[in-house]
Amino acid sequence: MLNYKFKKMKLFKNGLYLLGIFLLSITTSCSNDDDVSGIIGGLDFVIATLNAEGNEVGVVPSTVPGDNRVLYTVDFGATDDDTDVFETSGPMLRYMYPEESGTYTITVTASLTGMADVTITKEHTIIFAVEPPVGGSGVEGIWRIAPEAGAFGVGPALGDQSWFSNSADDVVTRACFFDDEYVFNADGSFQNILGTETWVEPWQGAPAEECGTPVFPHDGNASATYTYNPAGNITIDGAGAFLGLAKVYNGGELTSPGEAPAMISYMADLSEDGNTLEINIEVADGGYWFFKLAKDAPPEPSALDGTWRFAPESGAFGVGPALGDTSWFSSTLDDVTTRACLFDDTYVFNADGSFQNVLGADSWIEGWQGNDPEGCASPVFPHDGTASATYVYDSAAGTITIDGTGAFLGLSKVINGAELGSPGDAPTSVTYLAELSADGNTLELDIEVADGGYWAFKLVKDVVPTGIQGTWKFAEQSGAFGVGPALGDTSWFSSTTDDITTRACLFDDEYVFNADGTFNNVLGADSWIEGWQGNDPEGCAAPVFPHDGTASATYAYDAGAGSIELNGTGAFLGLAKVINGAELGAPGDAPVSVTYIAELSADGNTLELDIEVADGGYWSFTLARQ
Repeated sequence: MLNYKFKKMKLFKNGLYLLGIFLLSITTSCSNDDDVSGIIGGLDFVIATLNAEGNEVGVVPSTVPGDNRVLYTVDFGATDDDTDVFETSGPMLRYMYPEESGTYTITVTASLTGMADVTITKEHTIIFAVEPPVGGSGVEGIWRIAPEAGAFGVGPALGDQSWFSNSADDVVTRACFFDDEYVFNADGSFQNILGTETWVEPWQGAPAEECGTPVFPHDGNASATYTYNPAGNITIDGAGAFLGLAKVYNGGELTSPGEAPAMISYMADLSEDGNTLEINIEVADGGYWFFKLAKDAPPEPSALDGTWRFAPESGAFGVGPALGDTSWFSSTLDDVTTRACLFDDTYVFNADGSFQNVLGADSWIEGWQGNDPEGCASPVFPHDGTASATYVYDSAAGTITIDGTGAFLGLSKVINGAELGSPGDAPTSVTYLAELSADGNTLELDIEVADGGYWAFKLVKDVVPTGIQGTWKFAEQSGAFGVGPALGDTSWFSSTTDDITTRACLFDDEYVFNADGTFNNVLGADSWIEGWQGNDPEGCAAPVFPHDGTASATYAYDAGAGSIELNGTGAFLGLAKVINGAELGAPGDAPVSVTYIAELSADGNTLELDIEVADGGYWSFTLARQ
């Protein structure tokens, strides 16, 4: 049996795929008998590994006349009978070997009437690999050529780079190559990210080997996917996508960009720590190119990662003659409403270091932007959220720098040392003094403008809810609430779709589970008030104490037990009258605690509640996350 390393070599030496073969390897001919005789005499075939597990194999003759007169018989060598013997006039034949590693002799015979048969054989080694574990292929992430001597080279045999091997100096002189990224995404897609320059060569039209603009199709625009077999193979599927050098493909080196194959298969050896990937690929005359890739460490998470907006409170932004002094102007609580188009703008710090202003259809636009009087209007370029921007947060220095013309925090007119007089004067970078609160949810910003003045901005982070945290309302559907003689049975009463309108004052009530464990009923000016609360007939009316949203309440959610407990007289979910074991007859009978059976949907957006009342009856409530 071949040793494991050589078996891997054989697997990927033979692991070429059909489309690439057709583009690069098939020799066609006219119907001239001498031509056909020559084709038969020079018979060759290629073996393709077709699945990630390694046991589906294709065989295709690589010398095929254009008139299909030659019959090729392929014996896959897997059985003693002829169940693994097939015939073709040229198209690839597929065979599924047993799900185990092994070496097989594949025999191809070319036959043409009036000529002697020609037969050749090749050994093919199957290294069977099970599917990679769920949660990652092992190569997912961003890779680059290792910044060291010997990171890529070529030579007359596997492991031999005696023809050429890069030097340590190349890391600098070919920096445009060493910064290229090879990106294996979790969804199976693949990207070459080359930037504005990469290493281009004369076969691509460059006057010499040098840094230059990437050349199509090897310019990073290929729509590509990858297959990784942990036994030691990576296949890149997509014309123009590649690992290492664009010119290197199975069996040769490109002489023109237009010859790019649709698929390339590489031998791949991933280090135990998953941070180094050694690639080999056979070219012409038994030569092998070698590439050593190093994985980019995932970026350290920034404390700023997430979505921020102005704090919805008075003093959220202002300006004054000194740091911490907003005596010239300070926003009021009314501004939260009158400038709602500003308070709903978001400032997004992404984990990859990019930054976005997300402004929606309108924002607060001022006279210097052509909007007089100032007010809500369509965002104006370049402060319209289209900027390609990044950020740098230095927690030690207490600064945030936003890089990208038109990107900003707080107010777009505020820049270092001044206030803009025209959109066209927007700088490429703005730096803010920044203080992040201990809980990471409040960001205080200051920036000096002219004459020693300072603007101050207070941002709050959108907290991603966990469990039941967040705001809930009745689901706008029939059966959103009802009651019946047993759990899951609402045959006594069930709300209808008409109730969404007729009881709109109930359907807009909010049940708020805060991250700090507090709970609020937010009812607005009216809610659905019934006879036991002094409203006969029942209907929309002012909320009645203690079920009026003034309760000081907390909650405890036990996902394992499937329960929610509210603590606080007058706090409730669904209907105020429904308590454990009964329905209230008077507001003054409100208990200090109510416990509900609770089931949260898998996506976390629907909350099903049940509570037993009298005589075995159960109320049911369906809430939807807002």
